[in-house]
Amino acid sequence: MTVEEGAVDKPEIALVEDERNVRELYLDVLGARGFTVVPLESVAAAEAYLSRRAPDLLLLDVKLGDGDGLVLLDKLRKQGLRTPVIVMTAFGTVDRAVQALRAGANDFLVKPFSNERLLSSVAAALEAGHRMAELELAAPTLAPSTEAGRALIGAAGGLRDVAALVPRVAASDATVLIRGESGTGKELVARAIHAASPRLDGPLISVNCSALPASLIESELFGFERGVFTGAHARHKGVIEAAEGGTLFLDEIGDMPLEAQAKLLRVLQEREFNRIGGREPVKVDIRVIAATHRDLDAMAASGRFRSDLLYRLAVIPLHLPPLRERVQDIPGLIEHFLQKHAARKERPQPRPDAELLRRATTYPWPGNVRELENFVERSIVLGRFDPESLRLPPAPKPLPAPAPAGTPGPSEPEAAPEPPQATTVVPTLREAVARAERAAVIAALQAAKGQKTVAARLLGVSYKTLFNKIHEHDIREELHIG
Repeated sequence: MTVEEGAVDKPEIALVEDERNVRELYLDVLGARGFTVVPLESVAAAEAYLSRRAPDLLLLDVKLGDGDGLVLLDKLRKQGLRTPVIVMTAFGTVDRAVQALRAGANDFLVKPFSNERLLSSVAAALEAGHRMAELELAAPTLAPSTEAGRALIGAAGGLRDVAALVPRVAASDATVLIRGESGTGKELVARAIHAASPRLDGPLISVNCSALPASLIESELFGFERGVFTGAHARHKGVIEAAEGGTLFLDEIGDMPLEAQAKLLRVLQEREFNRIGGREPVKVDIRVIAATHRDLDAMAASGRFRSDLLYRLAVIPLHLPPLRERVQDIPGLIEHFLQKHAARKERPQPRPDAELLRRATTYPWPGNVRELENFVERSIVLGRFDPESLRLPPAPKPLPAPAPAGTPGPSEPEAAPEPPQATTVVPTLREAVARAERAAVIAALQAAKGQKTVAARLLGVSYKTLFNKIHEHDIREELHIG
């Protein structure tokens, strides 16, 4: 099958597989389900095709005649490819699976696999790609209306992207997986999503899975019937049942035992569960948000976390950057925590000086925002900031700023501007539209400093549309973007 010009109704899948029989089998299976499939036989063919188009999904074999599929995937992700990717291989190992997932794969299939497994993986990857495209497109027109949302919206870097997505994510009931280091504010984001959602009037129940012993976590999650074990004198509702009509936030989901994971998967799939000792299923209407600082991809590849649960949790994945990657936020956060804790403790606010701010913005903050808040609170109690507690070497001398491109040197005479030249050629309407479109794309990319996701938001289009316009108007090399 080939892609027809202008075909937009069918999802477009690029299939990179060098074995002819296997390739034709996948073409038949996917074609029978109505997908438009582009067969590609090599790394070179894939690179040539993906330089021109961004398909809805990429099915990528690992062992190809002219290269390694995982090397190709890593290269494509670094160049900015946002398309969902499913990696396939006949040589499945834990290390290869971890490598694939870390390179940006959505799923890892070990050959031979059933048609049902292939179609299920394709459906999940397309759904994830569709949801993220919707969120990216909607982000610039929405702003959080909650206090938590407003706290996030002024953030810098990747956190600003998360804040912009909060209203759109909140409007959906899709499961969210928030990843990030400890102390980056994962629970704050979960609360912002709940506060901006139609479930605002329902409960928000938070559970820290790492704080519950393995022997108790199932009874806390699912509850139990009277008499099922010693001390069970009455029926007990678990937190899943308690969250009815609201949101269940499962913090540190990576610490949940495998047996409990299997039962949670049923909740996400069927919206029902059984209390411990219960025979009748209990129906629930909840929205689940999970968070973790662990590498769930590696855990799933090694069998320590259920891969099917991971896919169910990560329908909408969010990543919170560490504080060291958004130093622009630090002065504002210090001011926020000063006001918060000084009012509570009825103490005067010590004022940060230039040296304190210099150290604070270069200190790595291994504990992230939580460590910064503790530092500010301690300073209020002591009545002063202690810059020496942020042990850093002296700041290096700043390098002189480079001269803007085209600035004449000391002995280089300034070139006289060329006089404008009149034109007598009148472009066709199609040419005029193309020129205007090209100029708009270039302006957006320059404003976004080459970041295509940001440029797409500025233009009000999806990432895929921007990607195709870059190549349609041949501006890729001109701006030196990947």
